Amino acid sequence: MTLVQNRLLRLSGNNVLALFSALVLLSCNAFKVVSNDEPVVVNEKTADKKETEDKKETDEPEVIESKKLITVDFFGEEFQVEPHKTEFKVALILPFHYDAETARERRTSDYMLAYYQGVKLALNNLDLNGLKMKMYVYDDESNLTELSSILRKSSMKSMDMIIGSVGEKQINMVSEFGLKHDIPVVSPFTTLDSVKSSNPKLYCPTPGNSDKTKGVISFVNESYPDNSVIVVSDESPYSASMKESYQEAFESTQRKAVAYENPSYNGWGNILSKDEPTVVIVLSRNPTTVSTTLSNIYQTKRDVVVIGDYSWSNFQDNDYKFWDKMKVHLVASDFVNDTAADVKNFRINFRLVNRTDPTVYAYIGYDQFMFMGEFLMAFGEHFPGYIIDREFRYLSSNFHYTYSNGLNRNSNVFILKFEDFELTPVE
Repeated sequence: MTLVQNRLLRLSGNNVLALFSALVLLSCNAFKVVSNDEPVVVNEKTADKKETEDKKETDEPEVIESKKLITVDFFGEEFQVEPHKTEFKVALILPFHYDAETARERRTSDYMLAYYQGVKLALNNLDLNGLKMKMYVYDDESNLTELSSILRKSSMKSMDMIIGSVGEKQINMVSEFGLKHDIPVVSPFTTLDSVKSSNPKLYCPTPGNSDKTKGVISFVNESYPDNSVIVVSDESPYSASMKESYQEAFESTQRKAVAYENPSYNGWGNILSKDEPTVVIVLSRNPTTVSTTLSNIYQTKRDVVVIGDYSWSNFQDNDYKFWDKMKVHLVASDFVNDTAADVKNFRINFRLVNRTDPTVYAYIGYDQFMFMGEFLMAFGEHFPGYIIDREFRYLSSNFHYTYSNGLNRNSNVFILKFEDFELTPVE
């Protein structure tokens, strides 16, 4: 069951189609109860031998308090789980901007709408699989004052989980509220390397730049252990912050990475080695800079592997045949394999319900809530002890939470390569 607070007129849909969608998606279920008939004694009162001998036959029998562990299968692995809650209340706080006025607010509203559409498909699926949930949806309008007002609502203290909001200041505010009231908090989009107050129940499902850096370094060290490494930056805020991180991280693995600025420089023949292959990490999200850099590198006819950001795939007029020759690899926090059967089913059902194709935000919303709903059904309030340092795969996201710097971050990163002119994950 879901209960939606606040009006979401733009989000209304056809209930019959939503139900049909959920039925088709039942095959995605990764959790089931195997058995619940294993008694385990958790507290047994014992009596002194002398007291036992002195007991009268009329005394009441000794009381044994026991619980039954539930055996559940979660992603093919069996767990013995303590009895737990079976009904949940979840708050979803996002900048929906119902009354959007600016272009930026309308763009944010569209993203949040797409995310919520994915959420609703997940909840329909989970409802049919037995999840009992009341969901309360709030619009904080990207406003700290409005967010503070939402958190002051008396109902918020009794939530089993809070999803949201967006922005570092907002997440820190919600995290501190959750910490105070012992409520798990999920940051659906905002990535944090650290928080003001350590919170073992704060979860960031979107890998941050530090996680991407670690993923790239691990990939390079395993796949190209003998290659020289060059990191080039266009000195935009993004690349400037990443360049130093890459250099320090490579040095920590006893490997040197040479850094250069101005990646569109046409003197690459003087930089790249003639005798040994080179890994070139291009820290730019500018289409012109990236295109010029790759062309200049290609003209040297040197053996090069190029690593870039997944945002490159959204550039217009990409020459993927050229990228294939350049051995281009892209780093992504999520990836949708359009040829996978479960992705095709999701896309069909999303179209039936919403009369449009799903965006990346719809996939993210679906995956995050499917994961959340399934681990709540399997483990209830005890879920933190079961999902850390394990990997779980959904449509577009893999979840592999590790605890560091005061919070749980999804450390899974996709390294994608071009193969037969298609992007495929490097396993």
